[in-house]
Amino acid sequence: MATDLTRSFQMPRREELGLFTISNGSGLSISALPNGTLFAIEYADDKGSVQINQIQGSPLTGGVSRLYLRIGGAAPNVVELVGSRADGSFGHDATSLSWSGKRGDIDYNVRLELHPSETAWFWRASLRHLKDGTLPVDLVLIQDVGLGDRGFLMNSEAYASQYVDHHIADHETFGPVVMNRQNLKQSGARNPWLVQGCLDGAAAYATDAIQLVQASDRLDDLLVGPFGTSLPSKRRQQETACPAIQSKSLSVPASGVTATFFAVFAADHPEASSDADLSRLDELAATDSAAADIEEVAPVRSLLQDAALLKAEALDKKAISQLYPERSLEERVDGKLLSFFVSDGVLNRHVVLRDKELIVARRHGAIVRSGENMLLDDATLAATCWMQGIFAAQLTIGNTSFHKLFSVSRDPYNLTRASGLRIMADVGAGWQLLAVPSAFEMGLSDCRWIYHLPERTIIVSAVASGADAAMQWTISVEGKPCRFLVFGHVVLGEREYDAGGQIEFDTAGKRILFRPDPAWLWGERYPDAGYWLVSSTPDAIDEIGGDELLYSDGIARNGAFVALRSLMTQALSFAVVGSMTDATEAERLAQRYEAGVTDEAMLAPASKFWRKAVRGITIGSMSPDLAAQTTLLPWLAHDAIVHLSVPHGLEQYTGAAWGTRDACQGPIEFLLAYEHDREAKEVLKTVFSEQYLEKGDWPQWFMLEPYANIRAGDSHGDIVVWPLKALCDYIEATGDLAILDEKVSWRDEKTMARAPEPDTIAIHVEKLLETVREAFIPGTHLIRYGEGDWNDSLQPADPHLRDWMVSSWTVALLYEQIVRYSAILRRLGHGGKAKGLRKIATAMRRDFNRHLVRDGVVAGYGIFDPSHDGVELLLHPSDRRTGLHYSLISMTQAMLGGLFTPAQRQGHMKLIEEHLLFPDGVRLMEKPATYAGGPETLFRRAESSSFFGREIGLMYVHAHLRYCETLALDAEAEELWKAIAVVNPISVTSALPHASLRQRNTYFSSSDAAFHDRYQAAAEWERVKAGKIAVDGGWRIYSSGPGLYTRSFVENILGFKRRFGRRKRKPLLPAIHASANLQTDHAAWRRLMKPKPEV
Repeated sequence: MATDLTRSFQMPRREELGLFTISNGSGLSISALPNGTLFAIEYADDKGSVQINQIQGSPLTGGVSRLYLRIGGAAPNVVELVGSRADGSFGHDATSLSWSGKRGDIDYNVRLELHPSETAWFWRASLRHLKDGTLPVDLVLIQDVGLGDRGFLMNSEAYASQYVDHHIADHETFGPVVMNRQNLKQSGARNPWLVQGCLDGAAAYATDAIQLVQASDRLDDLLVGPFGTSLPSKRRQQETACPAIQSKSLSVPASGVTATFFAVFAADHPEASSDADLSRLDELAATDSAAADIEEVAPVRSLLQDAALLKAEALDKKAISQLYPERSLEERVDGKLLSFFVSDGVLNRHVVLRDKELIVARRHGAIVRSGENMLLDDATLAATCWMQGIFAAQLTIGNTSFHKLFSVSRDPYNLTRASGLRIMADVGAGWQLLAVPSAFEMGLSDCRWIYHLPERTIIVSAVASGADAAMQWTISVEGKPCRFLVFGHVVLGEREYDAGGQIEFDTAGKRILFRPDPAWLWGERYPDAGYWLVSSTPDAIDEIGGDELLYSDGIARNGAFVALRSLMTQALSFAVVGSMTDATEAERLAQRYEAGVTDEAMLAPASKFWRKAVRGITIGSMSPDLAAQTTLLPWLAHDAIVHLSVPHGLEQYTGAAWGTRDACQGPIEFLLAYEHDREAKEVLKTVFSEQYLEKGDWPQWFMLEPYANIRAGDSHGDIVVWPLKALCDYIEATGDLAILDEKVSWRDEKTMARAPEPDTIAIHVEKLLETVREAFIPGTHLIRYGEGDWNDSLQPADPHLRDWMVSSWTVALLYEQIVRYSAILRRLGHGGKAKGLRKIATAMRRDFNRHLVRDGVVAGYGIFDPSHDGVELLLHPSDRRTGLHYSLISMTQAMLGGLFTPAQRQGHMKLIEEHLLFPDGVRLMEKPATYAGGPETLFRRAESSSFFGREIGLMYVHAHLRYCETLALDAEAEELWKAIAVVNPISVTSALPHASLRQRNTYFSSSDAAFHDRYQAAAEWERVKAGKIAVDGGWRIYSSGPGLYTRSFVENILGFKRRFGRRKRKPLLPAIHASANLQTDHAAWRRLMKPKPEV
């Protein structure tokens, strides 16, 4: 029985949000929230469902879509008629939504009407001037577009947008119309499609939200400029598909005028969008408007809807010097300081100033994690902090997908402001939302937001404990005290509204308990799981509760929110703690953090952990390029450990699993480079225990217990090779041959349970090799391509090819491991087995050169189609099918794997330099694959991604780092130094004048030439080679790349290597840095650095 002191509520499902849904029998429906904003535009039939918009609206603030009225004349204004800021009345009937109100001298009514029978809808805006004469206005409709299954969109809105093709067609009456096609197949193997325009004639358009925020003040709410300015009318294929349509200018008389926008949806559009699709619009203009009156009332508005953004002032030189007297690696543009680093013992912190956040394409963010464990477990807390005033998104303990407490921030521009953990402040002008601060400071386990205001400075710190599954936020005020309203959007599961967890409030104790739904996956597997939100400053808290604190009337509306409202204060502290396995432990942590734990006490074990992770390496140098490398090392360690222990990234927030290929690359190479051998061994044992008993291979990715049944259904042809590579890496570094006698289990592919009888890793390897031999193309020793190789973008569209195609890269990778494992067996005294493997390797080399090398050039792929004579080579000078002639990874892996002769290696290095080496790094191919609107004919993703970035942009940093390893083979110290500098986020803007600004303390996975679309990239490709187009940093953190980078720097550049347990040092530092003062905590390395006594 709930009392005034304790109450609880169940997390709401979708059907409990109080939605108003209109539909017309065509399968199309549109749902609105009680606050008068759109929740979702959807289509459903017997083949599946499609969410047409990209992000579902929030009960607190709505979503992205909005309709602006821009008023000219003597009193210009920009007014939101529909959207979060709209303050008119709202109503609906069965097929229409209606908004009405008065702004200035304009009376308006907006109807969102469904077509009587088709999958189409109309926005009809009726305007009336309340004075004599006319008033010039126009309207701008903004609508985010996803065109996918809800789960697909919520896994990554940015990824979904990368496959939305925008086509602009010019209609003789309607002007420019924007067509959108989802190029990735959705439910029912369909490509959903949408077209939008203005019946009265559009004047301008945009296609992606980046165009709207670049043209607006990011410290303001408006996404459009004033009347008289125009949308850019350029196609941008970016990562937030959000078409905007601008009407022609209207003169509004007292008698009124109407403007109408339209949208037409098709569940499947197999062909690319084209001007021929304009015929679909022929009957639109004849559609009558629904004339019935709709009763409207004032919608329920939250405090957040009316909260302006709190505008922090820029820090002046004096304030910066007072806060940060000792700065290094300053970043300036036109003399203005934008960012810098400050020391933190042997570690460092990164500080970003307000004005940089306002101009970068990718917002600054950080993933913080708790504890001292490098491996994936169910006790590590993780959260994502964003500079733009999101103090914790995706807060989890354990599984980073299923165990979310707070929600993900789903758009990069802060258009949706109710996600994650947020803070409003009342500094005298009502509630205002803390957004972009004056300065954002990132440590390896904490973040600080500094808001410099006219009468006070507000500082928010967020710290992840180095010892506990705990994160604590402290708000301090320098100057006049003020009130705060902290609120969090709660998920308690994988996605919003999917699970019905329980929230319990102890209002007297000022604490909140969160439990997962026992009937859902998380609650089933972790029945004792729980989070606590507690405070060590209860006297500063006025009230804790749910969403009732977020409405002026104080009435609860069953929203998935918790809130904490303070009294006037200068100090407020609260923490989230928890346990997935022990409710008593969660309670113990709750009491500990209620009693008060200082930030210093939380950070001390974290600093010790990070220092140990990088072996306390420092290099004393005044040289900026050397300082850039050593400053980055702890951040690379951070990113590598995030990838391994809490698998997700900033842009790619889904994960929570180990990719077989990924776990065997970056993590293993990172751990071995720093000699964290125990952890490397654990990774290997875990990976081998996931090998399938009957098939002998692995899934593409897998979750660990207790979610081990959740995994990919298939795998690429190279996946079976990676556990062997990782094993060889480990044994060659450590000399630990005994690992082969370690017993690990198998995974039963049918039941997904562990097989009852474990076997030694040596037996697991025998099964792996048997599986490999069975995968050879008949008559050869070349392994089948199967479902793919490392380059996901070049999977063949024709499934028939997968059984008859060979990847030269996979062959070279396998060859390398067979040779290495043969040598290991020989050390063990297994001469017969070793000889058998050498025989296979010899046959592989013979077949590689016979079939995959022609005219002295290795191909990317060979097709061994039995219905045709000979072998067709792809990505080769003889390739007529794709028009692509060179494959980087086929060349570099053949070098690294010892498959090339010295002459072949030298010849292919010249080919790389001539065709694949660009100023910002090596490209995967010499030019992009052809794009024709999205249909796939040859390749799957290379032909369907409309966004020119990541693998599609061809400069993938992971592959570039493997190229750096080839430079080390020939001891090319100067070239290696230059090559690694262009992928260092600190030094890249100095090394490359055309590199765009980016976050400087995170690994970026690609360097993306800043073309607006695929067509421009194809037409102007030579600009990339010439360094005459900007290059942007790609997705961050979640990659094997940080481990590869670390290995290159520690083993090749600093020269700390091991060979079967024997250490040696042979650095490859450029001559100018050869005498740099290197310091380390690692005693074994210090011994290697001692000068040898003269004889």
